[in-house]
Amino acid sequence: MIKIGIIGLGHMGNYHASASTIAQNVNLVAVADPNEANFAKIKSGNIKKFLNYQDMLDLVDAVIIAVPTELHHKIAKDCLLAGKHVLVEKPITKNIEQAQELFNIAQEKNLALHIGHVERFNGAVQELKKIINNPYLIECHRIGPFAPRVQNDSVVLDLMIHDIDLVLNIIDSEIEQANIISQKINSQLADLAVVQIKFKNNTMANITASRASQIKERTMCIHQKDAFIKLDFTTQDIFIHRHTSDSVIVGVNQLQYKQEATIERLFVFKDNPLKQEIEYFINSIKTGQKLNNAKNDINALKLTLTLDAQVK
Repeated sequence: MIKIGIIGLGHMGNYHASASTIAQNVNLVAVADPNEANFAKIKSGNIKKFLNYQDMLDLVDAVIIAVPTELHHKIAKDCLLAGKHVLVEKPITKNIEQAQELFNIAQEKNLALHIGHVERFNGAVQELKKIINNPYLIECHRIGPFAPRVQNDSVVLDLMIHDIDLVLNIIDSEIEQANIISQKINSQLADLAVVQIKFKNNTMANITASRASQIKERTMCIHQKDAFIKLDFTTQDIFIHRHTSDSVIVGVNQLQYKQEATIERLFVFKDNPLKQEIEYFINSIKTGQKLNNAKNDINALKLTLTLDAQVK
């Protein structure tokens, strides 16, 4: 069992605490948060509670960091220098140099440093990798109501980073150009953003992220020559549409178009993505393999920060 501690018991930290109790090979032994009222979220009396994260480091093998983004670099650096494996919520930092420094420390000390790109562990995403075949367009929609807790980051850093990460992992090509438009609606930073990306292999991606919508939707659509694939992140469902025929019916007073297609629903093994993310982190510690994904993480962060700078 790997002994872990959670730093930060806000929205995501509470989710991590719950997922850690059901993840395999995990022993949640301590939590830290400067707000003592947050300790009420931890029901087990066996979990030690600290106001200062430094005080718990001797008790744990690894930490999960779920604090505001501007604190990620300092806390992650302190933990790595103390010899602790780190899983830090996305984005790892708001600065490429700081992110690279953290990966360098982790590599020098042979420690795991994982970023909380939880959608990578969505069961539908895992299956999607098996059926994608030379897509020419990817459309992503990640929209939902405004939450005041996230107004210190733009919607690009808050939501869009998930889809940027996935698209860059799907499309094995360099970016030719990327454009973004945005709008402030509920905060002083961009709450709605639309990005268009063209890759050098001619694949295009349209990514929409909004925290000003009346409904919550998380979808990705893949257009390729032999199929239209729709993935729903929330339900972890995948539907594959294949065109079979179309026709035009001309009547005396009407003109009708008829299109026929087959729809396949792909079987997806559904599990808690956050639990799987934690188990992947723990397994990398136990095996010493896949301790980081620095290249992909840095590339996703670099594009995200570039787009975020444009909306500012």
